[in-house]
Amino acid sequence: MIDKFYHGTSTFYLDLIRQKGLGTINPNFEYKFLELLCFLFLLAEYTLTDNKEYLKVRDTTKAMAFQEPLIREISGRKVKFNFRHKNIYVSYGETRAVIYAINTEFGSEILSRAILIYRLLKNKIGSVIIPSHLDLGDIDAISQNKFEPIVVRVDNLTPNELLTEYGESSVDSLELIQHMKNTLDFKSFHNEVQFMNFELLKPIEPNRLKFYKVLHYGLPADPNFNWELKEI
Repeated sequence: MIDKFYHGTSTFYLDLIRQKGLGTINPNFEYKFLELLCFLFLLAEYTLTDNKEYLKVRDTTKAMAFQEPLIREISGRKVKFNFRHKNIYVSYGETRAVIYAINTEFGSEILSRAILIYRLLKNKIGSVIIPSHLDLGDIDAISQNKFEPIVVRVDNLTPNELLTEYGESSVDSLELIQHMKNTLDFKSFHNEVQFMNFELLKPIEPNRLKFYKVLHYGLPADPNFNWELKEI
């Protein structure tokens, strides 16, 4: 069985990944999307603290902007959320990548959150003046376009190409996947690995990638949510 890894994003990044590969360029740094989010977060702290929509995302926005872990209590237990965006991430199962692609309108958490905060600021103060050295991608123009969710597949990644999503060696996790593959039936294995996430340590060449459009019916939170992948 081929080990397949998936990266969820949007058509905003499709041409870039096809030309350069996956992880060759990290737009969060190359296009300064992370610095832009920091700028917008600080501006929001002065102007949006009475805005209910902003308050819903305030903690996660801060964690993203400053690349901090976030601990939340869910169903009586503490859960750690990872907001490290130094490298590109892939998941072992396609479900996590599909959900990420659908929920992340502009193909990345950082850019999508920056545009969300930008829109809230624009609604509140009318005009948002962003220093030109931080607005390399023209956030206003991007925010007015519509992009489709896609998934990028790469096969047979090795331990020296991956870390876990928490920055640890991937060896144990990949060995666990192999153990489950050998001992579980297909459905049980599929369910166990869907949300295992890994950090890419090196770029993946375009000839190792396959691209799929996400066709979905409803949203991930809907009871009748369904999806399929169509190669493009």
